[in-house]
Amino acid sequence: MESSKSILAKIFTDYYLSGAQAKKEGCPVAYISAFTPVEILRAMGIVCLYPESYAVVCAASNKSRDMIHSSSVGSFAQDLCSYSMISFGSENYPKLPYGGLPEPDMLISTNNQCGTTNLWFSLLAQKKNIPLFTIDYPAPAGDSDALRCYIARQYESLTAFVKKHTAHDMDYSQLSRQVAFSRQACQLWADIHSLNKSIPARIGADKIVNALFPIVAARGTQAACDYYQALIGEQSQSGPAGSTKAVRLLWHGYPMWFLPAKFPGGFDDQFQLVLNDYTLWWNLNYGCDSSDIDSLITAYSGTYLNWSLESKLCWVDKLIQDYALSGVVIHANRSCRRALADIIPLRARLSKKSIPSVVIESDMANPDFYAEEQIKLRMESFKDILKV
Repeated sequence: MESSKSILAKIFTDYYLSGAQAKKEGCPVAYISAFTPVEILRAMGIVCLYPESYAVVCAASNKSRDMIHSSSVGSFAQDLCSYSMISFGSENYPKLPYGGLPEPDMLISTNNQCGTTNLWFSLLAQKKNIPLFTIDYPAPAGDSDALRCYIARQYESLTAFVKKHTAHDMDYSQLSRQVAFSRQACQLWADIHSLNKSIPARIGADKIVNALFPIVAARGTQAACDYYQALIGEQSQSGPAGSTKAVRLLWHGYPMWFLPAKFPGGFDDQFQLVLNDYTLWWNLNYGCDSSDIDSLITAYSGTYLNWSLESKLCWVDKLIQDYALSGVVIHANRSCRRALADIIPLRARLSKKSIPSVVIESDMANPDFYAEEQIKLRMESFKDILKV
């Protein structure tokens, strides 16, 4: 069987070659936000690229600081989302990782994850005169049938938008294949996380973060399923990733992409980071609906950042129980105000349940806001509490 490392390398290479190849062949390219129903676009022959994912690559390549500073040439405030700042900075940066992303023919944004993406893509559309389509996902409400109908009409409008700008029709058999692969990949992604319900944990949280790319950029493909199947097989045969005596911890929120391990130091056999719930945000539930479009509505209207506050708190409760966690490290990510909103109620909830927690203030992609010594001190104090 081909190794997971080899499959991942191919997925990564194919993804970054796809945009340039599409431009050579005259195929339409779309920039899309993270939780866009990519299955619809690919079934219409659109090559889809994720600027957010590219910002992660820039941060992991130690380019984000210079790119963010470069964006200030355009007089952007430096407290904007670091992903968007990296995107704007790429226009003035000379040596981009993988040569940068090709210019898109259309932009598709959503609001089921982020409050910034719509503004970011709207500005791109205005600056470069690129067609933009925005999908609105309301928060859950009592009349779910009305919400589903509202989203379904938007999907119809999205299909019409793509056809207008490309003359491409929907391939419904391809759509079915895409949805089936997405459903399978998400189940496998859940299975990978479930490996760490055992004591000791089977796979490091940093390795799970490094395995995230296919569920983001290759969702709806056979390659993503092959990768996760290979990874599960390899981890099942490997030794444990921690000690049975380790204090098991949850990292709540975004990783820090500019750090080699994606998390600060301080985790070891004694204090083990078992789970990062951000990686589970990508485990979309496609359900078993009567149609492919219904499955997509179920999946993309149910993203973590589109949940109610109570649903988020209950979910963390369940993670603590299922993974036998003893403490929570909360990343107060200054780039994602939507994710910041649950910190105070979450800490109050944890306190009532006598679950220790600590807040780490930083950013997901901008190392300017990473205070190593301050974080180290907070983590040491937190570990002292856990020892009591």
